[in-house]
Amino acid sequence: MKVLLSALALATSGLNAATYTHDVNVAEEFRSRDGLPNFFAKLQTGGSVRVAYLGGSITAANGWRPKTLAWFKAQYPNATIAEINAAISGTGSDYGACRLRGDVLAQDPDIVFLECRVNGGGGFEAKSVEGVVRQIWRHNPKTDICFVYTIGQWMLKELHAGTSVAFGKVMETIANAYGIPTIDLGVEVAKREKEGSLVFKNNAPIEGKLVFSADGVHPGDAGHDLYRDIIARSMLKMKDAARNEAHVLPAPLNATCWEVASLMPITSAKLSANWTPVDIAKDPVYNDDKGRTHAMLRGAVKCARAGDTISVKWNGTTVGMSDIPYGEPCVVEAIVDDGKPVTMKRTQTEKVHKYARFWYLPEQTPGEHTVTFTVKEIPEGTFFYAGQLLIVGKPTQ
Repeated sequence: MKVLLSALALATSGLNAATYTHDVNVAEEFRSRDGLPNFFAKLQTGGSVRVAYLGGSITAANGWRPKTLAWFKAQYPNATIAEINAAISGTGSDYGACRLRGDVLAQDPDIVFLECRVNGGGGFEAKSVEGVVRQIWRHNPKTDICFVYTIGQWMLKELHAGTSVAFGKVMETIANAYGIPTIDLGVEVAKREKEGSLVFKNNAPIEGKLVFSADGVHPGDAGHDLYRDIIARSMLKMKDAARNEAHVLPAPLNATCWEVASLMPITSAKLSANWTPVDIAKDPVYNDDKGRTHAMLRGAVKCARAGDTISVKWNGTTVGMSDIPYGEPCVVEAIVDDGKPVTMKRTQTEKVHKYARFWYLPEQTPGEHTVTFTVKEIPEGTFFYAGQLLIVGKPTQ
């Protein structure tokens, strides 16, 4: 499956001496590509190994993440294996790219498992996934990466037909270019569902069948066991290709991929006079779903009237914001560099909790920009909650 390059390129390109031509439209459970050579080399020598899990609620659950970590510890008892749990519910590759530096790279992982097919990439799928890869290897070219694809019920039709789902095709394209191994957990799930031995969604056990989930996306314990077993058999196929060798970055597939991105505290922006800090211990909206909210917002400010503003200067392509929509929609207007206003209606779609969310402006031409967010409409008796700013590029204020 490799396309060999010239002798000179082979001599200088390390683990990226070749690209791969796997069909991105075809769903396969496992594609090893360059494997996880440094990860297994460290496991086998019995050293200290740090395993990072970057994903959403499926990874945050007490499921495949701790189950695979326990499997690694059982397989390699002489290694000291530590977990970096960087999973936040409701986040995909876009939010992951912005928080990667602080949440993952600061802890120097030896491997990063990226799980984001279910939550997506906020319209920046290819750019954010490639940005994650390039940020990791800029930080440490010996850190290995593995893409893990979880499944939602809406993916069954395509996987029954043996075809990749849309975001899967994007990730496979990047995996081919960078030599990253991929594990599609949905292939086995869809196979069992089609043959009748697995029920994808049910609220109660069914005799003789594996009930995968109660809600159509988040596996129960048996579903997470299946995820672990698929990952484990994929790992066993790569363990013998252990070696110490740096990954060499090729030219980016997309010149504006999110290779430089970060989170910026809202208090670092220029705020108008009427914003007040949120009491994160007592505020009822902030604490309605505090685990997810605090992981995503990490503090916040709020305002109670229209006209209040937040201004940010940055060098890059786009800026996002995390917030807590609730009640009747708030309306926020953004103007970049005196351009046309962009209006965002912040609506809460969750019926039970006030879920934290995040959103991005349309992409700008790379360079220096200033954006001013203005709260245009706010229902009486409510607040607009603003959390982290998601900067694609570098803040300049």
